Order: sequence, then C-alpha cells, then structure tokens
Amino acid sequence: MIRVYRDKEDKGRILALIEKMGIEEDIGDLDEVIKNSSHLLLYEESGIKGFSYGSIYMNDGESIAQVSVYVEPNSRLKGIGSALYREMEELIYEAEPDFLCTYMRVESENPIGFAKKMGLKKWWGSPELVYRGGSFPETDLEFVKYEDKFFDQFVKVVQDSYYELHEMNDIKPYLASEDSVKKYKLHKKSNVYLVLENDQIVSSVTIGEGEIENLMVAPSYQGKGYGRKSLQFGMNKMLGEGCEEIYICFVEGNEGAERLYTSLGFKPLHNTQVYRKFLKGGS
Repeated sequence: MIRVYRDKEDKGRILALIEKMGIEEDIGDLDEVIKNSSHLLLYEESGIKGFSYGSIYMNDGESIAQVSVYVEPNSRLKGIGSALYREMEELIYEAEPDFLCTYMRVESENPIGFAKKMGLKKWWGSPELVYRGGSFPETDLEFVKYEDKFFDQFVKVVQDSYYELHEMNDIKPYLASEDSVKKYKLHKKSNVYLVLENDQIVSSVTIGEGEIENLMVAPSYQGKGYGRKSLQFGMNKMLGEGCEEIYICFVEGNEGAERLYTSLGFKPLHNTQVYRKFLKGGS
C-alpha cells in the first residue's frame, strides 16, 4: 500500500531503512529532504519496503521536478519502485513542471529497464572517482587565494570552460550567470585557489571536504599542463590536512577531464545517470 509519510510515526522507521540500505550518503539530512519535498510517499506491506520523494525547483526559466525512489533490496523487481514512481508522477504533474528527472546509480540499479518502463530518456551522466594514494611533488606554479577583484574574470573563465559541455548535454544555463557562479562555484571562496599570469586567471582549483569541487583552465591555456598541476596542488592540500580519500566528479563527455583524473590515480567509484521525461510536450 502506498501512503503519505507521517512525521511522528515514520521518521525513525525511514532512518532505519536508510541505514539498512546503506544510502545515508545519497539521502543526506533526512530533515532537509522532508522540509524541501513537495511530496513524500511510503510503500508499506508488513513494514516499509520503499519510499519516494519529489520536489520542484526553477532553473534558467524551467520548472523541473526531481523524483527519487528507493526500494529495499529484498523487495526489488516486484513492482514497488514502479508503483511509487507512477504515484509520485501523478502528484507532481499537478504542479505542471516542464519536465521531471530522476537520478540513478547504475552500480546498484538497472536504470535502462526502469527508465524505459517509466517513459524516461537518458539526459546526462556523472561518474564519481576516488583517489587513495600519496601526495605529489610540489608544482612550480604559484597559487593565490581567490579575491572578489577577480570575480568578473572568474565568471568569464567558468562560461568559456563549461559552455560547450553544458550545451552538448542540455544542462542549463549553458552560459553560467553571475548568480549561478556565486552559488555553485564560489559558495566558499576561501577554498578557491588561482594561478595568475599578469593578473589574468590561468587556472583555478576549489577544494572541499575530501573533494575537488571545481577544476578549470582558461581555454587559451589548456593543453599546457596547468590542469594537472592545479589538480595536484588541490590534492596535496587535502592530503596534507589528513584526507585519506579524495573524490571528484565529472560530466560524461568531458574526455579530457576523465583522462587527467585517471592518469593521476583516480579509480571509478559511482556512476550516476540522470533520466528525464517532458510533461508539457517538450522533446
């Protein structure tokens, strides 16, 4: 039976299911999921066998519904995931989003079969890699921390570096706005390091908590080793702070990034595939 989530009654049971399935990293803070979801559904049959949640957000003038579905391993291939998805789609449809999307880990799910059955088509993919090794020799480049005086330049490098890849995968906005750069690339400016030449940005690397959050090289300087040295600098910073594992993601189609990461010892960890379905007659 599919029913609506009831906070006082269900929260502990959902947390137990999340722990049992080992998806704590995927879910994150359950309180935030509950707060930001427009709908949260449970499939109950002698206990909770699965759950689904959906939210709607705006991106570059498009209304996008994001749906997540989880079913405990012993209850999969019994139609529970499909039932949860269809029920959620009906609820989401009432808000008239431009399209619906869902993220699926290919190592734990069969996204192709499920997506085809639900009428979803592949949108884009994001492999995640992990590094578990030692530090690198210090580079001959000088790195300085980002300052707001470089903001206009930084935005231009983001736009020049990502436009083609985003257009190829239809990830909007193709041309990053100042607001999106502030939100996604400069959300913690103290972790952004730059290489400069005559006060012009050559490359940039952003470190997070055990993660390389952003790496980019101005197009006119690409192919000259700046990306490799910038990545090594960022990795050394985190290794020096005690990180034993370093994670990095990239969008499928960025073959140069994939070659660089694997050449430095990154190994495949997860592969997230994103599928979508237009609900307003889009293509």
